[in-house]
Amino acid sequence: MASLYSALLNQQGNQINDAIRDLEKSQSLNDNRSVYRSQLLLDQDRAVRSANLAGMYRDAGMFDVSVREAGRAVSSDYANYSAHLFLANSYEQLRDPSWSNLRYETPANSEFWIANLLAPTGAGWLSAVASQQPYTKLFDQSRFGVYSDTTYLDRGAWTEKAEQFYTSGDFSYSLTTAYSFDPGQRPNNDFENREHNITLKGQLTPQDSVFGGIQLAYIKYGDNNQYYDQASGSPDFRLKQRQEPNLFLGYHHEWSPGVHTLFFATRRTAVESASTANAGQYVAGFSQGSFRSVSIFSDTELVELSPKLYSTELQQIWEQVNHTTIIGARYEWGDIRYHERQIDGGGASVAFFPDNANIIDQDFKVDIHHFSAYGYHTWQMADSLALTAGLSYDWLHQPANVATTPFSSREKTTIQLSPKAGIIWTPMTDIALRAAYARALSGFIDGQSYRLEPTEVAGLNQSFRSLVPESVAGDTSGSQFDIYSLSLEKRFHTGTYLGLSGELLYSKLHELAGAFIFYADQPIDFPTYPDGLRQDRNFREQSLTLTVDQLLGKQWSAGARYRLSQANLKTSYVDINPVNLAVADAPFQARQDIESLLHTLNMHANWNHPSGLFSVFEANWYHQNNSGFYLAEPGKDFWQFNAYAGYRFWHRHAELTVGVLNLADQNYRLEPLNLHNEMARHRTFLARLQISF
Repeated sequence: MASLYSALLNQQGNQINDAIRDLEKSQSLNDNRSVYRSQLLLDQDRAVRSANLAGMYRDAGMFDVSVREAGRAVSSDYANYSAHLFLANSYEQLRDPSWSNLRYETPANSEFWIANLLAPTGAGWLSAVASQQPYTKLFDQSRFGVYSDTTYLDRGAWTEKAEQFYTSGDFSYSLTTAYSFDPGQRPNNDFENREHNITLKGQLTPQDSVFGGIQLAYIKYGDNNQYYDQASGSPDFRLKQRQEPNLFLGYHHEWSPGVHTLFFATRRTAVESASTANAGQYVAGFSQGSFRSVSIFSDTELVELSPKLYSTELQQIWEQVNHTTIIGARYEWGDIRYHERQIDGGGASVAFFPDNANIIDQDFKVDIHHFSAYGYHTWQMADSLALTAGLSYDWLHQPANVATTPFSSREKTTIQLSPKAGIIWTPMTDIALRAAYARALSGFIDGQSYRLEPTEVAGLNQSFRSLVPESVAGDTSGSQFDIYSLSLEKRFHTGTYLGLSGELLYSKLHELAGAFIFYADQPIDFPTYPDGLRQDRNFREQSLTLTVDQLLGKQWSAGARYRLSQANLKTSYVDINPVNLAVADAPFQARQDIESLLHTLNMHANWNHPSGLFSVFEANWYHQNNSGFYLAEPGKDFWQFNAYAGYRFWHRHAELTVGVLNLADQNYRLEPLNLHNEMARHRTFLARLQISF
């Protein structure tokens, strides 16, 4: 344990490279204590080291290495709460701050809830606001504490996250608040979010703990979708959302070391109001047994969606020597209210509606039910080989049309049996090969983000809220996923880290896309009805990632990450044969096949001085080619450079960072079919202050 404590003290003293070397040494000696510690305890020790090592890699700027190490920690000891917490923080960093892309919301949230259920009450509430170093708490006693994280960008954007907490041996509470505002980088691109949380956690008996939480959230923004051409953004779309309140309840019983029962229940409500003065609507004309025309008109839309959802989940964990078994079941139920008005129609609406000033007024509810059961088993066949097998069952009943206007009261049911399989093979010291396959089903809206089911197979992510970027396809609730992952990792004693990984992601969705249907054969004056067109979306993403990182002496680290990603989306309207269309407005495509190929190179150099001073320089290159789009999108090739400098105060109780994003003032164009977070489009000054006491 001496090397572990030494590593933690070196990390607090900003001696990051020495901390990494100490902890890697401690990790290599972990099994030497097998004479007096059981295999289960050795696995727990290994997980502790891996979780802390992951945090140190992140301090050195080696983000991919840190995520791999956190996954290794979860694989070593699934019941280790700190490993789950670090994974949650890692996935949180992949999320788009403006919520334009939601792919990694599920693993970020799920790992957070698992960590808090497994953590002892003395560890306090593991807040999503404060990025905590869980095992530095080994040096702390019960205490009253505060945390604050403030970030400012000179375009007027700023974020404030604050927490006040108290921890004793058998009770803790946390009060957190978060506020973020960004005026955006184009007209009507602003974003504002306020969130407040109250959480209580108590130790009922030495084996039983419970927590309860209340969450309030208020969000409003304009058009936050990503576009290849910024002029394509909507100048008048506005959205407001209230969540008041969301309730959470968790219970943990430890029967014996490695044997845990977890229970998690939620109540989530929201009222989401959206308006736009120039919404495009399709009218599909049906006659002679097929669709013969598609017209488009614009009007003003006023939409209110009000989901009210409840969920409960029960999970059992058994950790034994060389075997880990996880089984569980989850049930979510509730409803969603759709209220929509379309008014002031223009263009073709005059031909289809007797009163195009008041086109439609819808108000109805649709029930939601989602039952899921799952089981996973990991067998450590030998010191160098671990196998994982799993199976999940989903029964999902939801609206056939989730979020496209006009809405429909039609419903659909999806039943899916999803196999999982994974392997971790370490044929030599410091070499690991991981491979996994998983089938999965996304839930209704954010339902999958409030679950305890394992997010990884063999340390590789198998849980996503969505795969198709929301800017391209909107809400894709109920999508069926197939996930293939492979990773090869090598660590050298020279402080060199190599990683090669590949991922193949498939998403399939059968849905109802909102549209008005015009029945030309019906003998009435205005035979136009709100309904929908059956639509198939098939998405495929192939990616290859190569990473190289190097520790340089005691204070420097550097690395590079190259990623090649090819994304393809095929969309078809099942009921429409393009050959039969006599008339179709130009933007309408009954069949679409679009593809984007993106090369990304990210390079970093980090300096950490024992005095507390640090600096980071990043150089990022992008090159994209696109095909199949209605309007041509020529490929782009550009660089962006970022530079940061800062100071970590004594024992890291405070950290000040200043920096410049997009040093060369380089604007860009990227098609959002390739997943990416929005970057600074102009030279931007950044300042950040973190305080923790």
